[in-house]
Amino acid sequence: MPRQKSVESPLREAFERLKNGEPSLLDQGAPITLTNVAKEAGINPASFRGDRYPQLHSEVKAYSEIHRAPPSSRKTTKKRRESDVKRIKRLNKKIEKLTNIVVALTTVNEQLEYENRFLKEQEIARFKKLE
Repeated sequence: MPRQKSVESPLREAFERLKNGEPSLLDQGAPITLTNVAKEAGINPASFRGDRYPQLHSEVKAYSEIHRAPPSSRKTTKKRRESDVKRIKRLNKKIEKLTNIVVALTTVNEQLEYENRFLKEQEIARFKKLE
């Protein structure tokens, strides 16, 4: 037996918000699924069943089937994500390597500055000023 309209209305409003791309609880661009409609309505997804809300349940299911992303694009997205993760790891290693080089060069520079001050103080070597 279907529930009263007052209980179904938050689900229907959530469905419309998701279709219009204006969700209030979910992220923008979230796929329209039975679970996401229930979450957007603030209702436990387990309670949005076909025996309770048969018409709305079938509408959401049909809409999600029609507007579902093709499987190939999902695979492409997954592969792209995996390659991005590898690229990020590679770039992080490069950043770490370059940071180590900067630290080493800073240490060498500090040693050379110390030697330069020492030599100037001892007047062991005279340096011409560069003009």
